[in-house]
Amino acid sequence: MKQCVGNGFYQSITDKKHYKLRMEKYLDKLIDNRNLKLWDELNEKFEFILIESPEPNYMSRLDGEIATICIYENDINPAYFTHELLHIFLKFKGVQIVSDFYSIIDSNPDIHYFFSTDLKSHVTNCLEHNLMLPIYLSLGFENHYFISDYKERKMNNKLMSSLQERYRINGTYDREAIDFYIGKFFAMKTCNNKSFNYSKYYNSFIKLDKKLFKTLNDFWNDWETYDLKDSNDNYDEILEYFIEDLNDWQNKKNII
Repeated sequence: MKQCVGNGFYQSITDKKHYKLRMEKYLDKLIDNRNLKLWDELNEKFEFILIESPEPNYMSRLDGEIATICIYENDINPAYFTHELLHIFLKFKGVQIVSDFYSIIDSNPDIHYFFSTDLKSHVTNCLEHNLMLPIYLSLGFENHYFISDYKERKMNNKLMSSLQERYRINGTYDREAIDFYIGKFFAMKTCNNKSFNYSKYYNSFIKLDKKLFKTLNDFWNDWETYDLKDSNDNYDEILEYFIEDLNDWQNKKNII
């Protein structure tokens, strides 16, 4: 989930009031019979602030009980709005995978070394999307509106060749290539465009680093067992096993 910018650009209280009214006029177009129940449930818990997106997409953030959603004014679409509501819904349900994942990675120096901030953000976004998509579809929204890059292949031959060239040279692993490997694994796994077949790239990933692939794949399979509807279920052990496996994988490797 990309983060909204702050709202410190207001010149005066009057400007802020007019801006707020301008943004809230979109609610009639962003809320319909499909997401009304979800909106009502969240709106009872959180104070929502709508601001103009600095990018051509939707974004959101949650600070305590303040939920901010960035709206792309050139594309007012309830599907994109619902996507951001579902990111907030997960936190409402106690899913703090973003902060939990960051914390467990950052507390393990050897793993933190090859896990960039962008990678942590990407992986946690993928994990949230995995939980969100079934809910999104059950509300009646179309699959192709779930993510803005639906039509983009998450892996191709050129990228694969580049990864293979850089990944390991004379026994030394390239840190950025590892980052790329992990990121692309999750991008392919969470891709909801079923017209894309990534089988050959998974096979190439296995040939490139079988143990890392197994570590990532086991983690993904474990994550898919997490039941959001079961209040007694949690993902603590899933994260712990993942860290154990990553530590085992990187042990004695020269990564630069």
